[in-house]
Amino acid sequence: MRILYLLLTGLLLELQGCASYPHNPKLDHYNLDKGYRYDKLNDQKNSESLFVILTFSGGGTRAAALSYGVLEKLRNTPIVWEGKHSNLLSEVDVISSVSGGSFTAGYYAAFGEAIFKDKNNSGFLRDFLYRDIEGDLFSQFFYPSNWFRLASPWYSRIDMATDFYDEEIFKGVKYAELINRKTKPYLMVNATDMSLGSRFTFEQAQFDPMCADLGGVALARAVAASSDFPVAFPPMTLDNHAGSCSYNPQQPGWIAQAEKDLLINPSRYKNALLFKTYQDSQQRPFIHLLDGGIADNLGLRGPLQALVSNDTELNLPVKMSTGVIKKLLIITVDAKNQPDLNYDATAIPPSVLNVLKVVANVPMDNFSFETTETLRKSFTELEKDKNTYLACQSQLQLHCPDAVLSTPAPKIPQLDFVYIGFDLLSNPAERNQFFNMATSFSLSASQINDLRNVAKRLLDESVTFKKFVKTVQ
Repeated sequence: MRILYLLLTGLLLELQGCASYPHNPKLDHYNLDKGYRYDKLNDQKNSESLFVILTFSGGGTRAAALSYGVLEKLRNTPIVWEGKHSNLLSEVDVISSVSGGSFTAGYYAAFGEAIFKDKNNSGFLRDFLYRDIEGDLFSQFFYPSNWFRLASPWYSRIDMATDFYDEEIFKGVKYAELINRKTKPYLMVNATDMSLGSRFTFEQAQFDPMCADLGGVALARAVAASSDFPVAFPPMTLDNHAGSCSYNPQQPGWIAQAEKDLLINPSRYKNALLFKTYQDSQQRPFIHLLDGGIADNLGLRGPLQALVSNDTELNLPVKMSTGVIKKLLIITVDAKNQPDLNYDATAIPPSVLNVLKVVANVPMDNFSFETTETLRKSFTELEKDKNTYLACQSQLQLHCPDAVLSTPAPKIPQLDFVYIGFDLLSNPAERNQFFNMATSFSLSASQINDLRNVAKRLLDESVTFKKFVKTVQ
């Protein structure tokens, strides 16, 4: 009996010793020509002149289903662009996502059109949407192998969830496959750096200062980090290998200039300081990540930064000013909650659980509103620059016909922003129906279908979207 006890104890200790979070591999040598980068994609079916960006919000399966309905609608929207007949989905260049929306974005990036297969075959409907993911995750606790692994301090519930997502949903796909495929859309899965409270995007540019190779990271791990809701899951851990790959501390090139921009461009200055923290593996040997919605629940901050700055690899200002981009369309899919005012109906303070719920969701929604307003203002400012130039040119020709402005007119493309959210629904009962759907990872098939259909209807009812489609048909 003692021998059996010793054998079982030894096996337990051995399994505990082997149990660990998946270590992200080191980057052998820093190389701007390698890795998952937008400018390394070479998709002949997708033209940059029609530039489409999708952003998918957080909100569990509710967000995933709403985003899926948008993909379905874009696939069924025929266009003619540069003499070629296709659909609007084929022109999507970038998908930026957080939390629940990252499951849809990641699956489409991994499997393309296979995402639309019938639920009885392999596809997103069967693998995720029509599935009780919460129940499946809970059942993982009943596997003896997970008992031993979870007993290890280096293996946690988020790692168990990652393993489940990797096997059951993303089928072992790593970023290396996206790199080798070189097709669009470019995937920006966003998490939150727990220590900094800032956006952490799974792209090689984010991994460079850490001397980490994104190619060896499972796509499921990025999605798990993006949906790593606090309390429900512990933070996800990444290894920081900074200092081991000949990375230039002044890379990328904007860092040195940004460090001088405190008074001129405080936001850029702050971004540079945050970026440089990843270069210090002594102070930050590990990076801990949480749900991307904490820093940006719309997935819109990255595209917004790319729109107003050349510091990102998308280089949108250059592409717009040189006339490469003729039309720019941004569609934001927002599955946010409705504020719960029932807490104010009684003098009894809300429970700790309800307080945590409010703290987690309300600031996200307020920040999301500010982000969409910032984007609209950015579009307005770009249009204003163009109109100001044309007004000056008109006055100059009126009073000095022979005079010529020393700079050419700014090449501002057609800019369109489409917002898809439940608050656009005119019927109060229907609006409340969707707002009251749980943001869990388990919804009924009828709820999933309702979400898919309302996404298509909201696009059909969008004046901006309808006008845009007419220009490409």
